[in-house]
Amino acid sequence: MININKQLLNKIKSLGFKEPTLVQEKTYGLFSEGKSGIILSPTGTGKTHAYLIPLIERIELTKDEVQAVIIVPTNELVMQVNYMLKNMDSGVTSKAITTKDDRNKTIQSLSKRQPQIVISTPGRLLDMVVKENVLKTHTAKFLVLDEADMLFDYDFVSQMDPVTSKIKGSVYVFSATMPKNVVSWINKYFGSSELLDLSDSVKLNIEHALIMGSGDTELKFFKLLKTINPYLCFIFVSKNENIDPLFDKMMVEGYNVVRLTSKIPIRQRKNIIDAIKSLKYQYVVCSDIASRGLDFEGISHIINYDLPYKTEFYIHRSGRTGRMGKEGIVYTFYEDKYSRKLSSIQNLGIEFIKYTIKGDKLIEQEKKIKTLSQQEVQAIRKIKKPSRVKPNYKKKNKQQVKKALTDVRTKKMLTEMRKNKGVKQ
Repeated sequence: MININKQLLNKIKSLGFKEPTLVQEKTYGLFSEGKSGIILSPTGTGKTHAYLIPLIERIELTKDEVQAVIIVPTNELVMQVNYMLKNMDSGVTSKAITTKDDRNKTIQSLSKRQPQIVISTPGRLLDMVVKENVLKTHTAKFLVLDEADMLFDYDFVSQMDPVTSKIKGSVYVFSATMPKNVVSWINKYFGSSELLDLSDSVKLNIEHALIMGSGDTELKFFKLLKTINPYLCFIFVSKNENIDPLFDKMMVEGYNVVRLTSKIPIRQRKNIIDAIKSLKYQYVVCSDIASRGLDFEGISHIINYDLPYKTEFYIHRSGRTGRMGKEGIVYTFYEDKYSRKLSSIQNLGIEFIKYTIKGDKLIEQEKKIKTLSQQEVQAIRKIKKPSRVKPNYKKKNKQQVKKALTDVRTKKMLTEMRKNKGVKQ
């Protein structure tokens, strides 16, 4: 276990952690060594507390100046991070700046007193730091970017640059997924950072189910609903225009359901989020706004009504369930048009279990075990083994086996074709 002061360790336990999670342990180590870092860890592993805990330890309570800046991509995440910080009851002053706030009141507040920790989106931060010049972030010793892969698109970077370029402290970049080229770019932009990739070290307890069968998605979807009784189920829909029709149909069918999309005004979204957390609904039809960072306890099921545009978003959607050691299941409907995207998802390490729906039951498909014929076995045995094993032997042997099997199968296919045509051999 890491060497955290007893007061903070008690705080961790009061937050529901028996002991620090791996990402919390590793991040704490980075802060202790004064190193900047890029931290990749699956959703639901305690990333937010991983940076809040060491930040709180390092805030000088006697200084009324900005000492840490936390940037996130959405207003919902701003409010959630601030809520988690307030719950830690640390005595640190913080300011969450969102588009739902009264702009003039925010300007007046910042003109009177600077928060020790500021949490905001790139656009709102630019507004207060550069345009209004009321938020003094140049004094910050720590910069945290959460859900960072979303922050590194052109619009966000252009908004962040005037602010982040003036911060000379340590930088901590957090995400569940991050393309390699973006990691290289971060190092060039912010300076060398230590990469902590915990993606393979932490496995979420999630089953990935692929629903097979013909018929349109809506038909399969409502068949699936009859087979499950979730504690809380999030239904992800990629296109906003498809959310309302699905929501309306579920309402007509009598399901306890609510919508959550970026088109809903932010104040109303906050009320919906609070209602979901209070378990007033069993189903949530949502866009990918709900796939990032928002922490809802008790999500037992995820349904991908369709697949996201970006492959990595599948990981973020799935990460809403199976959090902190709990079990979860993710359902995805198979369609031929998704075959390439499903292959890409499998390349990320996702293993699908195939199911079909019969009546009101989900039936797991038996895996077809392909056995070699006698002719194929003989063809493999005829491959000569080298007297000495040379470099690339395995690769060359694999190519020879593949060629031998192809020759046998081609010969068999041609034989069957001749036989069907009545051609004498």
